[in-house]
Amino acid sequence: MSEYLLVKFLHLVGFAYWLGGDLGVFYCSYFVANEKLPTDVRVATAKILFALDQAPRICMTLMLPLGTHLAWRLGALPIDTGTMTIIWLLAAAWLAMVITLHSARQSKGKTILTTFDFWFRLSLSLGLIGVGGAALSAASAAIPYWVAAKLMIFGSLVGCGLIVRIKLRRFGPAFTKLASGDASDADNAAIRDSLGATRPFVVTIWAGLLGSAALGLHLI
Repeated sequence: MSEYLLVKFLHLVGFAYWLGGDLGVFYCSYFVANEKLPTDVRVATAKILFALDQAPRICMTLMLPLGTHLAWRLGALPIDTGTMTIIWLLAAAWLAMVITLHSARQSKGKTILTTFDFWFRLSLSLGLIGVGGAALSAASAAIPYWVAAKLMIFGSLVGCGLIVRIKLRRFGPAFTKLASGDASDADNAAIRDSLGATRPFVVTIWAGLLGSAALGLHLI
């Protein structure tokens, strides 16, 4: 198997697990928010949700270097080997941060890393949208339109993920009370409203993924 085919295969696997994992998280969220269900069922479903959610997080981290690598090998992205190596190293560091945040217990160090992760993602989102937008508006064809559009879409997906994170700020404290059996009506409302507020942005991520796939396959 050639390098190009291996990267292409991993890129397709990443797409499948990102979208599939998100669908599972989306479905589970309705059970977590359902106040008519027993608390232990809601808590158990939330544990499944948290585990499933790790797949899309990892896939998002890897899709950028994989997609960039493919575009580079196709000659659709004017970067050199050194730049591609740096992109992979940054992606590896990002992946390590994602895994660390998932497994680490609440602490001052985790809080600092979470804040760093937020601003890193915001910078990445704005940077990719800016690069993609500049490439689309440029008179030259150094970067094909479909690569530029995919960069913009990926940047937007990262941005949607940040909005989801902001919408879920009330969820954590409320769910902690639910897990301890001390949830009030206000806590249940916070869980329901927080999860509900994220769903439009999750659906937007799905649309972006499908649009990006269509661009990569030259359907549009």
